[in-house]
Amino acid sequence: MHDLDHPFRTASTRLIGRDKDLEFIRSHFSGSVHGAALLLSGEAGIGKTALLDAVAAQARSEGTRVLRSSGVQFEADVSYAGLNQLLVPLFESFDLLDPSHRDALKVAVGIGSGPPPNRLLTSTAALLLLRRIAQDTPLLIVVDDLPWLDRPTTSVLGFVARRLVGSRIGFLAASRVTSDSFFESSGLLEHRLQSLDEASSAELLAEAHPDLSHAIRRRIAAEAHGNPLALVELPTALDREQRTAPTAVPSVLPLSERLQALFAARVADLPEASRELLLIAALEGTGDLAVIEAAAGRRAAVDLLESAERDRLVAISAGSRRLSFRHPLIGFAVVAQASAADRRRAHQGLAAVLTDQPERRAHHLGEATTGPDETVAELLEQAARLRLGRGDALGAMAALTRAAGLSPSSADESRRLAEAAYIGTDAGGGMADASSLLVGARRADPATREESLHAAAASALLLINEEGDVNTAHRLLVGAIEAGGHGYDASDDALVEALFTLITLCWYSGDPEKWAPLFRALDRMTPAPPTCCGCVHRPSPIPRAPGTAHWNSSTLCSTTSATPPKSSVSAPAPSTRTGWRMYGKRPCAWSNRAVRGPRLSAGICLP
Repeated sequence: MHDLDHPFRTASTRLIGRDKDLEFIRSHFSGSVHGAALLLSGEAGIGKTALLDAVAAQARSEGTRVLRSSGVQFEADVSYAGLNQLLVPLFESFDLLDPSHRDALKVAVGIGSGPPPNRLLTSTAALLLLRRIAQDTPLLIVVDDLPWLDRPTTSVLGFVARRLVGSRIGFLAASRVTSDSFFESSGLLEHRLQSLDEASSAELLAEAHPDLSHAIRRRIAAEAHGNPLALVELPTALDREQRTAPTAVPSVLPLSERLQALFAARVADLPEASRELLLIAALEGTGDLAVIEAAAGRRAAVDLLESAERDRLVAISAGSRRLSFRHPLIGFAVVAQASAADRRRAHQGLAAVLTDQPERRAHHLGEATTGPDETVAELLEQAARLRLGRGDALGAMAALTRAAGLSPSSADESRRLAEAAYIGTDAGGGMADASSLLVGARRADPATREESLHAAAASALLLINEEGDVNTAHRLLVGAIEAGGHGYDASDDALVEALFTLITLCWYSGDPEKWAPLFRALDRMTPAPPTCCGCVHRPSPIPRAPGTAHWNSSTLCSTTSATPPKSSVSAPAPSTRTGWRMYGKRPCAWSNRAVRGPRLSAGICLP
């Protein structure tokens, strides 16, 4: 049995996401009381062995005798090794056969002596023995890893599987869909196991790794493509920080030892030139052969990857000029086996080609650069703006974090980390990530405290999201805004973002007096407050402290004329979240979360 193929089971031993497959298998055998055969197929790690185990356990509980055999690579050249494994429990029953069949079977499985038996005689002997045993007790033959069985055994099993009509014998075997086998499957029903759906993948991850942050679970699920083994094993290669902080996870996920054992050998056997091209393909990510070949110095991928395609590691479409890995983890195995220098060279080659794609070029330059480089850091910061502009907060955080790591100046490093922390306050609930980034910003430059608007806004959001302390958050942010050197310039992104955060705090506080500092700041902005793409609204006008000058711009609006009592809105619970939403083509800060009292929302556009 191949233990690498087991998906995760819950404490109740239920196979997550496989109810329909189990029902199909059971109905196939229960509906064929006079013998039936079924082949399971699927990619590596899809859960074939676990299904075989479940069906076998159910059969035993119903009084069926189960005989098992599993292909083993180092026994693939040993004649009848698989048949020996299958028939071990029946050795004492060989005497039920007539002498010619008995002796042939004994010699075949290695417990008798004599000349090598005829293949047909051995196959017939095995069939007769199984039918004789099944007269007293129903039998279920379960065979795993068919491709690794020796050729004589596969010949016997194929012979038996086609001659079960009228018997009480079931035959269930499993094989990887991309593997060659000597087993002749024509005429036998095949059931292909599919990847787990999104809901089952999420359930499996939650059961196997409850400590993963929501953002990391999404990343793992996206990379695993519903493969149960990948879902269970990929998180085991992450350290404690990477299990909760998306920005700490490398662009290509590392493989656990079990996954490396499953895929690394297949990659290692390829010629060096093929591995180099596969590395570029794995890092390129889209499968565009034109880009891959250009990054590889115009080498022809179709020729160099012939062996990889023959081994079914990749598929190449000549018409669309695309390359795809046959299994989602093969690309990871390629990257895992490459040296750091090889990976840097591949990234450099890709960056040199992707001159018309600034985001992707910045990413590859960032991965290829080993020391401080402000030029690359600036490109990554620009890429972060582009990602944020289309709503990819996690991508923006990752780009800013990498930019910070390449910043020669501690002030720039701190500024970029602080901005990443501010964005991260609602990046899939990544509060732990945002908090660690904020700590890093202050460590990089001790002068980065509340006077940094991004740091102050991030701190304020962490306070209300983790502790529900609106008053402290409001006091901290107002102090940073009023002490800042921004000159209330409406084109200062950090100022606008801080003002939005202040709007959020004012809403959550339910205290009319807390709006006064906001209105003072808006009145001082030059040349004018930013154009609004949303509005602050609630089922009553914005509360203002008595005597506060009303900001007469149309950027803040209300829907009624009655001022609600102060208690109508209370501070948010610690689980409240704030974050980012796209309006039109520009990123706008936003908040739209349920709090006790009326539903609130706010928006203010970056100029």
